Amino acid sequence: MFKNLFDLSVKRSGLEILGFYLVYSILGALIAGIICGFVIAILHPEAKTFEEGAQLAVVYGPVMAILYGVIIAILIIASKKIFNSFKAVLLTIIAVPLLYLGGASIGMIPVAYLTSFDKNDCNDLNK
Repeated sequence: MFKNLFDLSVKRSGLEILGFYLVYSILGALIAGIICGFVIAILHPEAKTFEEGAQLAVVYGPVMAILYGVIIAILIIASKKIFNSFKAVLLTIIAVPLLYLGGASIGMIPVAYLTSFDKNDCNDLNK
């Protein structure tokens, strides 16, 4: 379930996809939260209370989630060399609004599904 988590070129199935999703969703939420906190602290030093910080986090949080998810999706596509795969590009496009609306918990579902593709499988338009 959790083997080869950081090798993005591995073709995953069932429980391996679930393990990838769980680890990368939690990791993404943590990374986005930390980066968002630094961005708010640097760009908005006038935000002194928790409420002011939370209001700014609502603005910056989805942006960080989108960046994280799209970067992971592009890394998966690059490591599998499936740039010409219509399904891979479509899943990446679908992930963007899901990442914006649902954060890493929902938006990483199509990204995790990308890991089930074969390497060099870019002839899926002829199937």
